[in-house]
Amino acid sequence: MSQRVRVVKFWEGKVSEEEDEVALEEPLLINIVGDHSSKSIYVMRTPGDDEYLALGFAYTNGLIRSLDNLREVSVGEGEVTLHIRGDVVLRRELPLLSSCGICGDPRIVLPSTVGSEFRVGVETLLKLPSLLISRQRLFSETGGLHAAAAFSVTGELLDLYEDVGRHNAVDKLVGKLVKSGGDGRGLILQVSGRVGFEIVQKASVIGFPLISAISAPSSSAVKLSQETGVTLVGFSRKGRLNVYSHPERLIF
Repeated sequence: MSQRVRVVKFWEGKVSEEEDEVALEEPLLINIVGDHSSKSIYVMRTPGDDEYLALGFAYTNGLIRSLDNLREVSVGEGEVTLHIRGDVVLRRELPLLSSCGICGDPRIVLPSTVGSEFRVGVETLLKLPSLLISRQRLFSETGGLHAAAAFSVTGELLDLYEDVGRHNAVDKLVGKLVKSGGDGRGLILQVSGRVGFEIVQKASVIGFPLISAISAPSSSAVKLSQETGVTLVGFSRKGRLNVYSHPERLIF
């Protein structure tokens, strides 16, 4: 979703006043209600796919392990309520920002080592960033949205979600997988920006064996990918890429 605003543009020595599209960012209240406790937390996100965002958040924070842990989901205007089995134990207390995530909080849910016989050709990986961008409808309108997409080993786009926050886009994708009873095993996670610790953590929890990013990873993302068995690829653009962990999955 986007919104039109008036802007002053400076281009090649000329100044003009025009209308432009900017990405819409609004708060979403996620209520998590357990058997004996509850918790509410705000996230800043691009409206749309709010149920998937809430489910992905709950899943990657260890509040649900499958749909069996979920009693009911109710979606309202700017609000999603998840009724879960058991108690609510959140691993952070501060409100979420679209750009921060858990930022290396040592209390996060650590995944088990990803096990997969998955292998993919480098030429297939190099095609994914342009395929991602070509399908980012809101990015083409605003230039201000991140995306996370699931691709098959042959480069087929399966799902794509956009958001002003990198972590939110991944949570939306994870939530869709959880809702459909699937996981990330045998799939590629392609993201539009850089990769931090939390994106690797979220990908590992849902079982993605490979993360491909257009931009750079952080040092903590590289370390976690090495420890959890995830192949981490960065700077995948213009016919080049860097492999930061488990290169054995790539066919050169």
